[in-house]
Amino acid sequence: MAGAAAESVLLAVAVGKSGDEKKVLATYNSSGGRGRTTQMVLQGATTPIKTQFGNALLVMHFWRDTAAHGMATTISEIEAHASLMQLLRLAQFADDHWDRLIA
Repeated sequence: MAGAAAESVLLAVAVGKSGDEKKVLATYNSSGGRGRTTQMVLQGATTPIKTQFGNALLVMHFWRDTAAHGMATTISEIEAHASLMQLLRLAQFADDHWDRLIA
């Protein structure tokens, strides 16, 4: 669920930036959409914001790519705990830098 929660943060920022939820969801749900949505969010952002937000999104990639679609996973309790901390930091970063991310 950490991946889905991180995905929700990305989508909230993308919708905040574009103002068009249907367009964001259509892009996200298309082939390569996660990357294109991330690029759209980071377009025009300063290098520190791009780097930090991009790094914070790694929790989404880890969980969505490793434990998605109901498949068995080898993610350990320690990795799960670390991912929850990363998810919290992603949400805090998005909140702290909302105006810069959606500009």
